[in-house]
Amino acid sequence: MLKMLDEKVLRSDDEMEDLYKDCKYLYIIDSYDKIVDHNGYLYCVSTSNDSFDQLIDQREKLRAEGKLCVLGGSYNNGGAVGVQYEYKEQ
Repeated sequence: MLKMLDEKVLRSDDEMEDLYKDCKYLYIIDSYDKIVDHNGYLYCVSTSNDSFDQLIDQREKLRAEGKLCVLGGSYNNGGAVGVQYEYKEQ
């Protein structure tokens, strides 16, 4: 499910991660110079893989409007960063 928020409150990336665990989210930043601050205005939250395409659609819509946005968070499928696989020696 995609939750549209369009918040006007500046939040840290850590705060967004705490509020929306196991979700991906999109937030708007004021300028690329401030991207290292890891702060922004939460725009929408994708709570599952099923709504990931909708999240990307929202990102493209914001970009077309000239807004700068950052995709953050994780669904934590598997609970680790990167690709996971099982290797069996033959």
